[in-house]
Amino acid sequence: MTSKLPIIIPSSPTDTSPSYLARHINIGFNSDDVAALINSIDSSQKPSSTSSLAHLPAELLLQILEYVPVDYVLDWRLVCRGFRDAIDGRILYHHLRRTELIGYMGSRYLRPMEHLNDEQYEKIHLLRARFRCIEKAEEEDMGTQQSKPVWSGTHALFQIDEEWFRDFRQIGGAAARGGDTTQDADTRWLSTLDRLELQRPEEGFGTLRWCIRLDYAVLDMDFPLEAGRNTFDVDVHLHSGRVRVAWREMLFRFLKTERSLRRLLEKALHQKRNSDFSFTHTEDCLRATRRQRLHSSLNPNDKVDRHIKWTLRLLHPLFGKPRHDHQMTLEDIENDATNLLLLLRREASMSISQVAYLHQLSTDYQTMDKELVELDQAFGEFKTHMAMPGFQMSILMPVMNPCQIARNPIAWPDKLRAKIEGQVERWKSQKKVVEQIALLLEASNVAMAVPDDSFDDLESDF
Repeated sequence: MTSKLPIIIPSSPTDTSPSYLARHINIGFNSDDVAALINSIDSSQKPSSTSSLAHLPAELLLQILEYVPVDYVLDWRLVCRGFRDAIDGRILYHHLRRTELIGYMGSRYLRPMEHLNDEQYEKIHLLRARFRCIEKAEEEDMGTQQSKPVWSGTHALFQIDEEWFRDFRQIGGAAARGGDTTQDADTRWLSTLDRLELQRPEEGFGTLRWCIRLDYAVLDMDFPLEAGRNTFDVDVHLHSGRVRVAWREMLFRFLKTERSLRRLLEKALHQKRNSDFSFTHTEDCLRATRRQRLHSSLNPNDKVDRHIKWTLRLLHPLFGKPRHDHQMTLEDIENDATNLLLLLRREASMSISQVAYLHQLSTDYQTMDKELVELDQAFGEFKTHMAMPGFQMSILMPVMNPCQIARNPIAWPDKLRAKIEGQVERWKSQKKVVEQIALLLEASNVAMAVPDDSFDDLESDF
């Protein structure tokens, strides 16, 4: 297709869309819809005396729309009616298929998570649900469904990973009882499951329970997401591992918030210096965006909401403003939500190879730490045989305390990651030496553990 050749639209209502559009859109067999889409896209490219941009075919423009960053999608939607229709249909569905929902069970230091070790917490504190399908309306017949595009349904279904259920049944006590569902877990976990299913309205305002990950962006599913305040339909059913959500409203709110965050980041970058941020550039903007959305969800005519609005004003001031002496419970809730969102956004911005490298680095560091601890224990045993009063010997192989390092390597700051990389690299280069020292110490400890007179009672002639 070129701009010089006319586009022939089938006149018969039973004809299909042109081949170059049929591969990319599904708006039915109405030729008026096809003509309107093409005309609106072409009209947005009308040459002007001051413009030197090339005229691009509609097919190419529709493909470009698929690669627009998520925080710019709504800007492109304002270009023309054709872009608006394409984004509201096929492009939004294309984004939905890449969307992942992430449930958050709570902080490491809250009940019942405080009773878990680091490995158990990492296994179950996040549960991920991936897009499965768009739910079809029950009242539609087969003929009506076939004439409509796949994205015409109002609700989408997401499926929670089965691996999370296996880990939770094991850690939560359901497996020990022979149970097969989450409801068979110990009673201390049931309130946490109710929170995930959004059945606990008494939680702190703005508590993070579910968030959305789309490409490099991660944000709350809604502001706030709690019983009685949801602005769109969302149903979490852990027994079946299913999340049912009104997907259009969910994605539009997500894209709108991500666009607002991007614009605030750009504005703050030009107006502020590094010293003018209370936390960091990104964290200040993320906190400000969440607060603005939480404020806008409150009803000024409701007494409880007016109290919450007053409480939100007492949170830690942003963008370098002096801090007041007030300390409110909502600050802990905001800190927990912000820390998790920043971690998930950092993970989402990394490539698969970068994430794999960090996890391999973490594995190598744990192996190094284990070997050096065993070597230190062997050397400690060696010192007990060679120790003299008032004389101390120590191993000259210090390593960082693994208890002070986050188990998730994505949470490591850049300075810590570089330090761990240096230690692991030196350990690998001296691995053979460490192994030889360990063998020598083990052999020496075995030899010195035998008393000098151990052969005197054998009644031997030798």
